[in-house]
Amino acid sequence: MAGKSKSATQNYNELRALTKKLLKEGKKKQRKGQDESEQLFEDDPRAAQEQDFGRVRKNSTYVFSRNILSDL
Repeated sequence: MAGKSKSATQNYNELRALTKKLLKEGKKKQRKGQDESEQLFEDDPRAAQEQDFGRVRKNSTYVFSRNILSDL
């Protein structure tokens, strides 16, 4: 049993180290490769000309839920 948990821990630690490495490399590429203006989202120019028709109803939604504190 102890051998299984040790290998699982080792696998977890290897995966964690790999994830950190990939995230660090991604941040470096992001800093070097792209300008901030390329990262911004640009809206479709056709969307500015759209007109919404119809009735808009804004009703608040309340979902009843019980928890431990509601019984006190």
